[in-house]
Amino acid sequence: MSDDDYEPMDHIDWDLIYKDHTIEWLVHLCEVFNRGKVANQWTNWPEDFFWEPPLSTITEEHGQMWLHVAALISQNPGITVSYTHNTVPGRFGPVPVFSNDISVTGRFGSEFKIKMMPDLSDWAEIEHPQGVACVPEELHHLLKEHGNYVPETVYLCWECPRDIPTPVGLYSLLLAMLDETKVWEYLLDYIATECRGCHDTGFHHREDYLRQPGRAPGSLVGWDQFRPPYPSVKEDEDTKNYYLCSWCGPDAPDHH
Repeated sequence: MSDDDYEPMDHIDWDLIYKDHTIEWLVHLCEVFNRGKVANQWTNWPEDFFWEPPLSTITEEHGQMWLHVAALISQNPGITVSYTHNTVPGRFGPVPVFSNDISVTGRFGSEFKIKMMPDLSDWAEIEHPQGVACVPEELHHLLKEHGNYVPETVYLCWECPRDIPTPVGLYSLLLAMLDETKVWEYLLDYIATECRGCHDTGFHHREDYLRQPGRAPGSLVGWDQFRPPYPSVKEDEDTKNYYLCSWCGPDAPDHH
């Protein structure tokens, strides 16, 4: 069958029409209108009448970006999309809760889930395996490199960078999850920290810790200015990861 004989309208799964505002519908339509083409040749964005809010607000420029995301999802068996509709108790009765979910199985078998915002403008949550037992055997060398410690409750805090269109950020996130290596490097790079004001201990991701005002050494707000008169600090200041928590830093609440 030639391209001239192919009619996309004949291949649409109209059972999905009730999902016409979901990423599942978006991926399906994009696949139907570009069936048979390789991923980097998906250029046909479905006509406007197929879309309902919020997908109807996607501009043609962003539509071309979403085509790359849809191609990656459609042509990779490790990625699936789904839409769930549940209810939660509310003051005046059940409240509907909608969820656009993307599930990704990486090359080493780890499973990740991305919950998209209802309007697909961003992702609201990333779920991932937790704990040292979940690190794939192929990446066990990272355990040694990062201190052989994995917090049981950590978050993959990868937000879409500012001024980067959501489909561009999402495309990069999906590739990272499929590969897994960068994801686990991030999840394993947590360090033990201690507030040098109240001595509260915890764990920070290294990137977040290095952005903290009052970290030691090389504090952005002055190491000597905020160093408390505790002997342990003077003795251990070169070996401990001190910082200032929100209660002890320069922006602490007045009532503290």
